[in-house]
Amino acid sequence: MMPKKNSENSAASHVYEKNRYLAKIVRWLDGDTVELELDLGMSVSVRSKFRLARIDAPETRRYSGVTEEEKARGLELKERLQCDMPNGTQVVVILSKKGKYGRYLIEMWHTDNDGNQYNLNDWLLNEGLVEGVSY
Repeated sequence: MMPKKNSENSAASHVYEKNRYLAKIVRWLDGDTVELELDLGMSVSVRSKFRLARIDAPETRRYSGVTEEEKARGLELKERLQCDMPNGTQVVVILSKKGKYGRYLIEMWHTDNDGNQYNLNDWLLNEGLVEGVSY
């Protein structure tokens, strides 16, 4: 399912460097939005919604212009993420600026069951599950 490649050496070893934090997944809202509990250090954490940077996932709701096919692809991606990275999964995130909807944009690093680390944003793009965007 998820890749077995090492995209960055020891992402977790550099936690608490500027804008890099340990986090726990609270829930997936859709394929590019996740609610996280972010560990800020010194026993301080914050729970908020974050958007995966550089990507745009299919919508999971029927807004104007969203087709049933797009909604189905969006729900399938959300389910896949929930299965592969369920609530409680520990990840490393790198925060950047706030996006147009007020959520911080993040790069998310995950370690799979074999100990391989990868950038989830890159993986979603490389698998063709999302489209690339620039802000």
